Amino acid sequence: MSIQTMRDNSDGVVAKVIVGLIVVVFALFGMGSITTFLAPTPKVATVNGEDVTQQQMEVQVERSRRLLLSQNPDPSAINEDQLRSDVLENLINRALLSTAADSLGLAYGNSRLDAEIVNTPVFQVDGLYNPDQFQIVLNSAGFTPTGYREEMRKDKLLAQLGNAVQSTAFMTEREAKRATSLSQQTRDVAYLRVVVDSLKSDVTVEESEVQRYYEINPGLFMTDEMADIGYIEVKRADLLQKVEVDEQALLDFFADTSEIYAEPERRRFAHILIEISDAQAEEVAKAEVDGIYQQIVEGADFADLAKEFSDDPGSAEIGGDLGFNDPGTFVDKFEEVGYGLALNQMSKPVLTEFGYHIIRLIDLEAAKEPVFVDVRDLVEAEYREVGAEEMFVDLSSRLSEISFEASDLQEPAEELELELKSTGLVKRIAAEGFAANPAVINAAFAADVMQDGNNSTLIEITPNHHAVVRVNEYQPSELKSLETVHAEVKATLVLEKAIALATEQAKSMVAMLEDGSITRYVADQYGLEWTVVSEASRSDRDIDAEINREAFSLARPTDSNKSVGFVSLANGDTAVVSVTNVQNKPAKDIDVTNLNSLARVLATREGAADYQELRDHLAATGNISKQ
Repeated sequence: MSIQTMRDNSDGVVAKVIVGLIVVVFALFGMGSITTFLAPTPKVATVNGEDVTQQQMEVQVERSRRLLLSQNPDPSAINEDQLRSDVLENLINRALLSTAADSLGLAYGNSRLDAEIVNTPVFQVDGLYNPDQFQIVLNSAGFTPTGYREEMRKDKLLAQLGNAVQSTAFMTEREAKRATSLSQQTRDVAYLRVVVDSLKSDVTVEESEVQRYYEINPGLFMTDEMADIGYIEVKRADLLQKVEVDEQALLDFFADTSEIYAEPERRRFAHILIEISDAQAEEVAKAEVDGIYQQIVEGADFADLAKEFSDDPGSAEIGGDLGFNDPGTFVDKFEEVGYGLALNQMSKPVLTEFGYHIIRLIDLEAAKEPVFVDVRDLVEAEYREVGAEEMFVDLSSRLSEISFEASDLQEPAEELELELKSTGLVKRIAAEGFAANPAVINAAFAADVMQDGNNSTLIEITPNHHAVVRVNEYQPSELKSLETVHAEVKATLVLEKAIALATEQAKSMVAMLEDGSITRYVADQYGLEWTVVSEASRSDRDIDAEINREAFSLARPTDSNKSVGFVSLANGDTAVVSVTNVQNKPAKDIDVTNLNSLARVLATREGAADYQELRDHLAATGNISKQ
């Protein structure tokens, strides 16, 4: 049970926390904070008249950040600007596609949505759906149940749209054979590799060139902007063990909050669901459910009929069993009828927004009143949580007030008995540890802190982690001296000139070959040796991938001739490529058993391209404005 529930249901010590929170709101933000609830919701974009709100943006940014950190725990690896840009584009694209899905009348029913949730392994305990597990997973991902359902529904609708577009693509047998013939084409490939390192001794770099490169590229030779950030932090988790506990206090707390430890009656229902697909089908659904009900009344097995007829895939295969659930799990009409049943009693057909149900109560667990000795550990844990939050609120408020008036952080650290810490010199970008948090860096490098030497305002790193920072030492970004980077600049210029020379030689060799020079003669002119690969395929591992791509991008040569070209490689080398004897796979040699599979693969690629065209069209024709 949450702390918020404790606040809502008690008027003892917990009520004092509420008062404390109100005081902190005024202390930190003033009377103006009340009016923020009446302010318009900020937006980051408008798509076809629908707003993409700042809140949506921030929630998705945080989820994306968590995903990235789960893949790489180093926060410095995250490009915050790129992350936010990608999230915004994704939200805009989803809004465009959602509009398209709505215009096509696409829908995804509640019962199917529920079945997906029930059958999701991460929401299950011992193979069965568990509402508590569902809530825990959603909380950790920053979702509410309603928000998760709507996001999931949107995902399903967009998947429908994508499948509808992509599934229309097809590939004929003739096209598949042609594609197979081309994909299995072979070529005789020969190439000369000009190694850039071998040319470095042939180039000369003048001192004037070094000077000029240094002068026109100052941004390449700047030191990192750095700061030593002093800080005081308050973490609610650190305060748990500082809460003083005695038995009488726990007994009083238990008396105020005992209802949160009570276990409500839990009921285990089974049901048979007959969905209503549209308004015209309601009579048909009613007739079907009445027939099933009558069969059960006459002695048919409820579970067998659920397996055969129920439209709830999540429960049908287990005889309609919905497992034990707390009150409030199901829609109102279902619960109104279900909680009026006696054990093993079955209801008549009940109409809800999902369709017609026949409900049966197959088991129940009576409500349990809490006994202090049985829940003492839980009571103490909750008592500490409430006490720690009171301390956290008080400490945060006092830290904010004292540090605002103090000339440094020593005074608030001593008065509040908190540790004064320091990050040491950290970079403004790609900082680590405490300084990896963007809020910390933004506060430390703000003008009033960095330039004016003030303490920062209270920073909310998380709702349970606050801090105040101050810059102890600042090292601005400065241009390194030419003497310091001379060797680096010269090496860069040598490499650039060597690459240019390699490219120039490659162009000359291609021109000679196109003019009819013998391949051996061309190689001898530059002291190189041809590497020859006969009947090379597109995936041939005996050839560097970049050279192979160039070889298969060259035009098919005419008979007894060759096609030539050159390619600059990623490491700076250059390769001159010659292609002869191009052979497509003969149609008679194509394995027809795999032809259908290939046609499906090619059609899938074509469908993906069609879907991308749709997305591009929606983006080009949609009314999009970014704030």
